[in-house]
Amino acid sequence: MMQKDLLQWPEKLSTGLELAQDFWKQFGPRFSKPIKKIAFVGMGGSGIAGRIIKTLLDKKSSVTTLVIDGPELPMCLDAETLAIVVSYSGNTWETLDALDALTKRFVPTIVLAHGGAALESAELKNLPFVIIPSALSPRSSLGYTLGIMLGLFDSLGFLQSAKLVERWINHAHMYLPKYSQQQHFQAFLNLAANEEMFHLWGVTGDSAACAYRAQTQFNENAKVLAVFSAIPELCHNLMVGFSNCSKKPLVVMASTAFLPLHLELTLEAIGETLTEKGVHLYKVPVLGDTFEDQLFDIILWADFASYYLGLTKGVDVVSVKIIEQLKQTHKQKGIR
Repeated sequence: MMQKDLLQWPEKLSTGLELAQDFWKQFGPRFSKPIKKIAFVGMGGSGIAGRIIKTLLDKKSSVTTLVIDGPELPMCLDAETLAIVVSYSGNTWETLDALDALTKRFVPTIVLAHGGAALESAELKNLPFVIIPSALSPRSSLGYTLGIMLGLFDSLGFLQSAKLVERWINHAHMYLPKYSQQQHFQAFLNLAANEEMFHLWGVTGDSAACAYRAQTQFNENAKVLAVFSAIPELCHNLMVGFSNCSKKPLVVMASTAFLPLHLELTLEAIGETLTEKGVHLYKVPVLGDTFEDQLFDIILWADFASYYLGLTKGVDVVSVKIIEQLKQTHKQKGIR
């Protein structure tokens, strides 16, 4: 069931783009005022698209971007900000609190949700919204939310992203047949099959958002304690933790081929240092000819690698029982 869902990336991107175009026909006139800041609001799988789009905007646009992954808002959000609030379920308490705060400040806001209280609030407060199509799980709705956001920013003039959606659809059609074969991931699975915990590292301004997505996929699909960190920040602190490892840990690094020279040399230095310490290092093989295509390829790699690792470990790759348990405990404590 999950593999079939993973193979639907092209359809999800295309559907998301169409939804954005329909949204713009209805709500476009509301966005005639200048936008100086973009705030992406969302938690867990619902917040990933914003992190990825922020990476693209930071490369291509002068607009200020923020990721808000909690219930409280920074004071800098104002009437010149566009907030995009994403909650697949529509009932994530942190996101609902942030949405309430946004409306009280009169921050222009677009709501993306499949249902729940977020959509009810949007309708009640006359906020523009897009209904995310049904997905296997919140994390598997990323294709839809990326397609929607890329379509919105194309209409807003911040990115030429309608063309990017088409590039990603073509990339998926080209490489999904390869990724649908478990043996393509065998070298990684041989290293990770017996690991209960490993590190996932990306590069700030490059692959960090996609490596963070990889962490969430390995957490939820493979039920391993995958922990994300960002290069070069980890060079100044986290590396010390590898000084006296009694067990050789696994580090999975992801980056594009479009790094500045100093960051390329930093990755080389990290690899040499970790090898001296006996650390198992796996570099994600990234396909694609452009920076954007390689980012997308890291997302695809993580989706399938985490799925196959879950199968190898014999776990339920779909359910997230401990999160459901946590949500019930939240309700018992009076958190909506």
